[in-house]
Amino acid sequence: MRIKFSMKKNWLFRNTASQKGRHISITPANSDFKCISAGRIILDKDNARAFGRNPEAETTLLCLSGSAQVIVGSESYTLTRFDGLYIMRGADFEVTTEEQCDLVEASAPTNREHPTKYVRFESEVNNSDSLTLHVGAEPYYRDIHKVIAENVEGSRLLMGVTMSKPGNWTSWPPHEHADTREELYLFFDMPQPAFGTQFIYNDLMNPEFSQPVFENDAVTIVEGYHPNVAAPGFPINFCWVLCSLEDDTWRTLANVNVQKGFETMPTGLR
Repeated sequence: MRIKFSMKKNWLFRNTASQKGRHISITPANSDFKCISAGRIILDKDNARAFGRNPEAETTLLCLSGSAQVIVGSESYTLTRFDGLYIMRGADFEVTTEEQCDLVEASAPTNREHPTKYVRFESEVNNSDSLTLHVGAEPYYRDIHKVIAENVEGSRLLMGVTMSKPGNWTSWPPHEHADTREELYLFFDMPQPAFGTQFIYNDLMNPEFSQPVFENDAVTIVEGYHPNVAAPGFPINFCWVLCSLEDDTWRTLANVNVQKGFETMPTGLR
């Protein structure tokens, strides 16, 4: 029998975009995560620079909006919408912008070192049959973009975005991967009055979590099935961070456990 949520820590983090600069709002210290730390880097002309370093951890960045220059060592990378950057273990990085930028940052401890890798969304992900997946059918259709995945050498972290059609379900069929991976959902491009409903449960009749989620909210997933659904007329969009609990072992979207009764429905996870 699975251990229920401790109920001692948060798994819903409201409005992660409330502060400018680099703000890491979710860590193993204030959530049930064992590995993932995550937050936002939000800059503009008045607050145009941020510095970061995650000792003994690999780091991933994904641009939600705007444009940023990221310097790692002697190299500089330009990130625009949905571009990604994998930063090698423990490396210093600097983020600047000439206008504005909004980056999602995630990190996880690792004993491995892999090279920094820049991923261009439009040329490398959006046109790739293996990295951009068109999954499901009404009413559970969504586009999954794997920005940092098998295309990038890494130890634990995967990162990308999922965008649904209005009123559709995502993370469907219901699936879980508690024994091998933990996951973060951070919701974006859902301006009011848009919202979704996120479920996390081991027993559907007694869910551990069932809450409305809004733009800039984040949900931590350490166990349980975790589908969500958009309000009619609006999509549900989220940046996801998937993290293996072991180095170089479960760094994949596949190998999930589908809820009994839904096994014949394709997950689209590969």
